[in-house]
Amino acid sequence: MSVSALPFDPTIYLSLAFFFGIAAQFRAMDGYTFLRRVLAAIEPRVGMVYAVAIVTFVFSPFILNDVLVLILTPALIRYAKHYGLDAAPLIVAEITFTNISSSLTPIGNPQNILLWTSSRISFVGFVQGTWVLVFASAGIATVALIPLARMFGGPRDPESSLGGFGPAYYLALVTVTVLASDALGLGLVSYVPLGVAFLLGFIFNSRNLSQLKREFDVRSLLILYLFIASVTVAAYFLTPYLTKYVVPAAMGNQPYSGVFLAVASNLISNVPATQLLINSAGVSASVAPKIAVEAGLAGNLGPIASFANLLALQMAARSGVSVRRMLLLQVGVGLLAFIPALF
Repeated sequence: MSVSALPFDPTIYLSLAFFFGIAAQFRAMDGYTFLRRVLAAIEPRVGMVYAVAIVTFVFSPFILNDVLVLILTPALIRYAKHYGLDAAPLIVAEITFTNISSSLTPIGNPQNILLWTSSRISFVGFVQGTWVLVFASAGIATVALIPLARMFGGPRDPESSLGGFGPAYYLALVTVTVLASDALGLGLVSYVPLGVAFLLGFIFNSRNLSQLKREFDVRSLLILYLFIASVTVAAYFLTPYLTKYVVPAAMGNQPYSGVFLAVASNLISNVPATQLLINSAGVSASVAPKIAVEAGLAGNLGPIASFANLLALQMAARSGVSVRRMLLLQVGVGLLAFIPALF
């Protein structure tokens, strides 16, 4: 599909704003403490590396993966320092599984929102197209993490973490809202269920509006808007030169599509790479889930491939964690976990 006019779609920007609003609602109701509490409950049974993998895999499909990284990374670094351990295996498990599982649903990460909005695929249809590849990648990553789990050692007594279950109830409400909208035919217009889900957050945060305002990450949202707008404009002018390279990827032709997303994501990050496909060639509803998985798994292949990676690396570097070691470990696990994206 060629671009005959500048493809500015305001609903994409509105959907992303509501998406960031949902993340802010989650954080304002003390989502930080809630996730640490879940992590503390799981760690004695499976060890900290796999506890991190489980928590990120379960929650990344429902809140912004960047939010999860911002919440968990400082806690993981603090945990490792408390026991005199290397935090790298924990952060690798976190990044790997948040990039994998955020690919599962249309609301797991920003690039999925773009694909959901532009392709008009239903929520259920999206998940039906992603779950096999996502679970296959997660299975491979689980095996690949065995050496890191052994390196980190067995379970320890984690720091106690108190907190209510309000954040869990809210995420369940968000999911029910999106699925109900899908059943009513409103899910094809993504900003409707996301807007309703955002407003429902005030049930939990009606007395905490000042905290909600602080938790809304306006800066990251504006940066994301800038990325999308820049790629939109660039694609408008460069489409005649990019078409022969982009169209096979946008059609999901394998293994070309997977390789294209892997390279593009590690050059310009996976959100702009996805927007490039949408603007230059268009992505159909039947292909959108496949592109989502490819872009999500590509996020594990390099430091700039996903914004979540950059956040984690920045926090790790400030805390004295070896970034070079962390990158080597993640690329090794990420390359194996990326294999399903080529099929």
